Amino acid sequence: MQAEKIEKKKINISKILNIVVSILFIILALNIMTAKSDKLFEIIGYRSYTVLSGSMEPKFYPGDIVITKHKNKTDIKINDIVTYRDNDGVIITHRIIEETPEGYITKGDNNNVEDADVLTKENIIGEVKFSIPKIGYVMDFLSKPMVIAAEMILLAVFIFFYYKD
Repeated sequence: MQAEKIEKKKINISKILNIVVSILFIILALNIMTAKSDKLFEIIGYRSYTVLSGSMEPKFYPGDIVITKHKNKTDIKINDIVTYRDNDGVIITHRIIEETPEGYITKGDNNNVEDADVLTKENIIGEVKFSIPKIGYVMDFLSKPMVIAAEMILLAVFIFFYYKD
C-alpha cells in the first residue's frame, strides 16, 4: 500500500515537471521571438519587459516583468500605464497623467515630478496589462544566447532520457 502511494506521487511529480518545462519553453520562445521582431510583436500582440528602476513602486518593483499589449490592439487613455521609447530611445514604463494637443504627459508613480518629455503616439510601444513579480531577472538571464544554447542541450537530454523507453 505504501509503495503504491509513493509511485502515484512520482507519476504526478513527473507530469507536473513536464508541464512546467513545456510552459517555460513556450514562454521563453515567444519572448525571444517577440523581442527580436516588431512584426511578430504586432501579430501576437504581447511582449514582456523587465522593470529596472523603482519609479513605478509600489505598482512595479525592480525585477518584475510587465506584459505590454501592442498599442494597435488597445485604446490608450489617461491613467493607463504604458511602455514607450523616450527621445533618447530608452524604454520606459510610466503612467499617463494628462493628455495635451502635443501628446501625453507621463509620470512614474514613485516620482515627485512628471517626465520632462511629452510622449507622442509614435513613441508608445503599448499598454501594460499585468506584471509578474520578481521573475524579470530570471527571464533576462534565461534569454542570453549562451544560456539558450545550454537550455536547448538540457531539453534535448531531458527528452532523450525521458522518452528513452
